[in-house]
Amino acid sequence: MDFSELSKSIVDQFPRLSPQLQVAARHVLDRPDDVALKSMRTLAADAGVHPTTMTRLARALAFDGYDAFRSAFQHRLRSHPADYLGRAQEMQARAGGRRRVVNEVLDAALGNLKESFAANSLERFETCADAISAAERVYVAGRRSCFPIGFYFHYVYGVFRTNSLLMDGYGGTFADRMRGFGPGDVLFAISFDPYSAKTVQAVEFAKESGGTSVVITDSMVAPLVDDPKRTLIIKNESPSFFQSIAPAVAAVEALVALMVLKDGKRALKSIERSEHQLRQFDAYWNQTPTRWLETGELTP
Repeated sequence: MDFSELSKSIVDQFPRLSPQLQVAARHVLDRPDDVALKSMRTLAADAGVHPTTMTRLARALAFDGYDAFRSAFQHRLRSHPADYLGRAQEMQARAGGRRRVVNEVLDAALGNLKESFAANSLERFETCADAISAAERVYVAGRRSCFPIGFYFHYVYGVFRTNSLLMDGYGGTFADRMRGFGPGDVLFAISFDPYSAKTVQAVEFAKESGGTSVVITDSMVAPLVDDPKRTLIIKNESPSFFQSIAPAVAAVEALVALMVLKDGKRALKSIERSEHQLRQFDAYWNQTPTRWLETGELTP
């Protein structure tokens, strides 16, 4: 069992574990490097449980013993250095040249897409889409590498709805964007390990303000998860030095598609109006500009 499969197994079985085993499970998911590098006694002490709890956790997850359980974490650490520099060094050190790296990126992307959609049921996608559809206002939070994911959602969603607010944070105004957030509003938050502190704080603020959060992240025990039913878990590993955003973008595409289906004719009318408005602004290169038709010449 590889680490991604083990992580999913832990999350799936987490509600059925005893309280002590839940403490141990949360600790190993939050600190996978420690599992690979530290002794069982030290790891148990850090988690605040008895060493035998770690053995019982391994057996609860269908391993013969702790060593077999630990091997999945050791393989993960060998395969994926924790920091960006380490990942870049590992990528450069691999034999096979540029073609192999490109093929590995393709293989990883296809695997990420397959595993991400397999990990999230249709019901979970629908729950997330319905929550966003029912919102009075949708606040979109994606920082750093997650910003293009949030922007893509905000842009495409804006083609058929106009109640989205992108928390772009220009001029240090990320927190200001959530002013006025309250019951009836939805925060659409995207973040992966290492998690954006501001995005986590936004989820906490949304909960305190009586609103709802829909989350895209990489673990059910990630710090920004509010409700597992409104959380999409995305696999984003890459042979490159930086995590992939492709599967998260695909998940956003699925959410948008479900909302357009739900809105029916109302969505179609909105999309038609948006297309008409863009044509008025000569938005696309492959159209004949209106000014050419009117004057016979292109003007700035």
